[in-house]
Amino acid sequence: MLLMCNNISMLAQKVEPPAPGGNRGPPGLPIDENIIVIIIIGILFGAYIAYKKHQPKDNLQ
Repeated sequence: MLLMCNNISMLAQKVEPPAPGGNRGPPGLPIDENIIVIIIIGILFGAYIAYKKHQPKDNLQ
């Protein structure tokens, strides 16, 4: 019951509208600057996984 009452009070919070005429641009996200590095790391990691998967295994019999 306590959890249900807590959720109801969170939904009933007053939300202030943004100020009119605000010059709001898109946020500067750090992933935009380093996308090439992330892609290269992903390709290298994928090649490593493929290499490890296709290595012959030693079968000790």
